[in-house]
Amino acid sequence: MTEHVSGRDVLRQARELYQPYRDAVEPTGQRVAIIRFEPAATDPPDWRVRLEASKVSAEQKVKSFEHLGFTADHVVMPPGTTRAQFAEVLDRANQDPATRAIIVQFPPPAHLRPLVERMDPAKDIDALLKGRSQYNACATAEGICRVVEPFARDDPTIAVVGSKGFVGQGVVNTLREQGHRLMELDAGDDLRRVRDADIVVSVTGNPGILSPDHLRPHHRLVVDSGFVPQPDGSVRGDVQRAAYGIPQHLTPVPGGIGPVEMATLMERVVRKEVDPNAPSWNVEPRPYLTKEQMAQGATATQGASVAAAARGASAAQGASAGPAASAGSAASAGGPQSTAAPGNPVAQAARLRGGGGGAGTGGVPGGPPATGPSASVRPQLPQPPKPPGAGGGPAR
Repeated sequence: MTEHVSGRDVLRQARELYQPYRDAVEPTGQRVAIIRFEPAATDPPDWRVRLEASKVSAEQKVKSFEHLGFTADHVVMPPGTTRAQFAEVLDRANQDPATRAIIVQFPPPAHLRPLVERMDPAKDIDALLKGRSQYNACATAEGICRVVEPFARDDPTIAVVGSKGFVGQGVVNTLREQGHRLMELDAGDDLRRVRDADIVVSVTGNPGILSPDHLRPHHRLVVDSGFVPQPDGSVRGDVQRAAYGIPQHLTPVPGGIGPVEMATLMERVVRKEVDPNAPSWNVEPRPYLTKEQMAQGATATQGASVAAAARGASAAQGASAGPAASAGSAASAGGPQSTAAPGNPVAQAARLRGGGGGAGTGGVPGGPPATGPSASVRPQLPQPPKPPGAGGGPAR
């Protein structure tokens, strides 16, 4: 069964960690500017959807910063905003000493995007200025990498779908700096290649791009960073709902990476303005199965099936020799007479799982523990190693 990795739990942890700093922040009158863009009624539907997602994200940022005691200036730029108007808003935020951080919600209209470079690098807490920022990746990318971290302690292959996008580049660069093996995929690539990965990260924003045809039970973690609002009020991610039950762990949409982004921004602004040594939020290590362990479990299952079929055939032969012979054989073996239907491999396999072999092996040396039908599919989950330190540090 797939276990969800909840971003809401991460955000709840961050709110508790950084709540004590509110008393230091609130009296200062410090502000965070969050600038977003409204679509025009004549804009293409896909553009309107993207700006609707930007609106949801901006509103969540307002709540997160206000929780810390900052004043959140939510600036909404109307349709038809000119370069001069956008530049004026940026310059005012740059020059205001009380404004300690600036976030421009992406995507801005194409003709305004170059003006983002006017932002004061000291106030860029979301790595929008890339090489000129004090951070190596945007908050979303850092958050994703920190979610991946406890699942990547044994040199897995990590597929990044959407690797050339803004968030995707941040994920790739961060994971590469950490020494991980990457499979970079983007538009035009055969996404079925993700089947060979151990971990899948999808940051395309293309609803349902990953289907049950792409995901496999050996995927120990699938990170879905998509967030596309739908006309009925629901949201869709990169992973189709039909595939939610396939991987071992999954970040759901909604409630996955979105809250993780908020937790990362809260940590950044607290460390920047109040306490450079503020604690980090983290994701607790969870047990998972490697591809090798999955293969061993499949081999054990096949062995049990063969043994069950052989015993079923033997039982069928005994039945053809007559009831007395069958009963005599059971008596001579010193065991009870089988109540399973003769020649029924399923019943025989169930009996094998219940006992008859080495302790805890379900009758198959080296096989999975006998804990029910699922034991024939996945071996017992190993316990994860303890992470170094209390919470680790940012994935940079």
